[in-house]
Amino acid sequence: MSRAKTHLRGAVVAFAVLLFLPAVQADETHGTAEEAQFRVEQAIGYFDKAGAEAAFAKFNTDPAPSFADRDLYVFVVDDDGIAVAHAADPSQVGLDVAGLKDVDGKMFGQEILDMATPQGAWVDYKWKDPETGNIEPKSSWVVSHEGYIFGVGIYQP
Repeated sequence: MSRAKTHLRGAVVAFAVLLFLPAVQADETHGTAEEAQFRVEQAIGYFDKAGAEAAFAKFNTDPAPSFADRDLYVFVVDDDGIAVAHAADPSQVGLDVAGLKDVDGKMFGQEILDMATPQGAWVDYKWKDPETGNIEPKSSWVVSHEGYIFGVGIYQP
């Protein structure tokens, strides 16, 4: 290999390292939008494979990183707005989310029900971060699928 090609290859590798360095240095306690979307996709895939009853039981009881990792956690509500799964806090199961509002009075629960589509949508509100215990700005990716709304949110301190 010529010296010029070796030098060029080294420059390309150095550029690639610098390009991805911010991702490595990101805040490891908070998930990303891409991770939230991926986890919703995983949850829907598991639901399709295992069925509603098995999937919701797993989401509510299994601390696997696929369904609850750092500040990312799967939640599922039925078309009537009743929570059927919550990977971070299973005590939320049975809650009517339509009436949920954040500290600013925003009726985000109803917005989740209204905005969820099969293609997905983001809903913004403020909520308690389970990692810090603080009220933080949050965006949840919500997808309507087979009569349920699957969601995972990200916190933006």
